[in-house]
Amino acid sequence: MVQVNVTAVITLTYLYLPGMINRWRGDILIVASTAGFQGVPYLITYSATKAFDLLFAEALAEEVRGHDIRVCALCPGSTITEFQEVAGEPNRFSRHAETAEKVARVGLKALVRGRRYVISGVGNYLQAHAQRLLPRQFVTRMAAKRTRPSD
Repeated sequence: MVQVNVTAVITLTYLYLPGMINRWRGDILIVASTAGFQGVPYLITYSATKAFDLLFAEALAEEVRGHDIRVCALCPGSTITEFQEVAGEPNRFSRHAETAEKVARVGLKALVRGRRYVISGVGNYLQAHAQRLLPRQFVTRMAAKRTRPSD
């Protein structure tokens, strides 16, 4: 997971970024997650790598701002993909899941508008930002209740 969500993001970004800088234009869309806004028990490595992706995108956007290069972190919540099946929890988070197509459209629109990050879905947006008003321990406990493996 670290290789895919961190190492690959860094490697691909710095592989293509020099050409974008030379052309004075380019776009980079990094797929983060609403899980990157807090530590998520039972999805620890996933949420930590997605936090990296979010912060990496925001910092990179500032670094390349003067080169007409847009960088955006796309932060979806539950999305209908093969991820749940591979993780062994196919129906766990599907109640409010969005389609991959909808999430992709949200990310591309935000990128074109020059946004540094975007959260797909109003409920996801409210949840990601409301937690900043709550004690971190409380947020982590609530996340654990949602992600605890079923017995």
